[in-house]
Amino acid sequence: MSNRESFLRTKLFPKIVADGVFGVDAEYSGFELDTDSVVGDGFSSDILFGKVLMTNGQSHPVVMKFKHKNAKVASETNMHEKFYNEYVFYDQLLPELSRNTSSTSITDMFPKFWYSNASLDDRQKSEDEEQVIVLENMYPKGYQVPKERIFLDKDHVRLAMRKLGAFHGYSYASKSNSTRRQLFLQLLGQLVETEWFFGYWYRCPTFLSSTAYRGIETYVTEESRRGDYGASTDQLENICALLDGNSETMKTMVTPKEPFAVLCHGDFCRNNLLYKYDATGRPIDVLMFDVAQARYSSPAIDISFFLYLNTTEEDRQKYWDSYMAAYLDGMAEAFPELNLPDIEQEMQPYAFYGYAHCAFFLPGLVNPTPPDVAKLSQATIEECIEMIVESGGAKADYLLAAIIRHMIQRKYV
Repeated sequence: MSNRESFLRTKLFPKIVADGVFGVDAEYSGFELDTDSVVGDGFSSDILFGKVLMTNGQSHPVVMKFKHKNAKVASETNMHEKFYNEYVFYDQLLPELSRNTSSTSITDMFPKFWYSNASLDDRQKSEDEEQVIVLENMYPKGYQVPKERIFLDKDHVRLAMRKLGAFHGYSYASKSNSTRRQLFLQLLGQLVETEWFFGYWYRCPTFLSSTAYRGIETYVTEESRRGDYGASTDQLENICALLDGNSETMKTMVTPKEPFAVLCHGDFCRNNLLYKYDATGRPIDVLMFDVAQARYSSPAIDISFFLYLNTTEEDRQKYWDSYMAAYLDGMAEAFPELNLPDIEQEMQPYAFYGYAHCAFFLPGLVNPTPPDVAKLSQATIEECIEMIVESGGAKADYLLAAIIRHMIQRKYV
């Protein structure tokens, strides 16, 4: 039996069952680890699945998230801060948002949160006890990650955008009441930064320009062959200025500005969505998870990251307006009294946020070989940047150039 399994079976679950986490009358019988579904040594965390057994025969399927066993990986990916953010999100922010609306509970948008002992102090209380997050395992209820590895079809995207709009709408509901607004903002203040290291975005003063210039260079080359850049000189200069701004650009992108700032998921993408399907295979519901990078900022940071990372160039051309309409429909459903924001106008100063993240995520996703976590953990930041820039080859160059083209066409830059 591993140390983690022993900790779960003999310490954690007996304690939280006794504390009434699974019901006041629940009595602990045991814990079964699902060895067929164990996911270890992920990019920045380790995941285990199992069942908590009760003496009355009932069981609760759970998923447990631990920090990566490699302490250097955990530290260099800010996992201590991310674990704490997840705890604040599930334990405090979600309940507060749920109290401020009469529509469908926001807690139905996420797996049920059972427990976490996470804190900003990353030290373990003992050798056999680790910080952990325990959520309901939604697979037995029919939820699953989409089969598509990167790009989702229009039905998946519209459903996710509607749910995202509803999620963001709860923030406006919370801010509409002066008393609740103050409490909401106080709770938001507990979230800590997860993307800045030593004062820089991703540990390097030139991380943005080093990873993201390949898209604009490819765009310019492609348009030159066609004899038309398709953009004014001012737009191209604006993009270059954003790239050269590096950490200052990214700080501006995530700085909340009223009245449209909301609690953002922070990492809203295909990898952090669970879909439920009907008998024909059509997606009928979607849940969000992995909220470690939640932040208070423009709703456009969630929108731009998701749509630029998980939709094809062709579908963006065909369905972009319908995606935005689905988002606003969800927002109106969550907060019917809301005067809906001009989301296109909100995208103009913030859409670049999505491109900046795609510049280092997309190349790895389309690269034939998955990222080498062990190698990355030993690499310098300069070596990491070199690996990112070399990932994905011409395919990644084309995908990033397509995002540049779309931002220019929509006048987001």
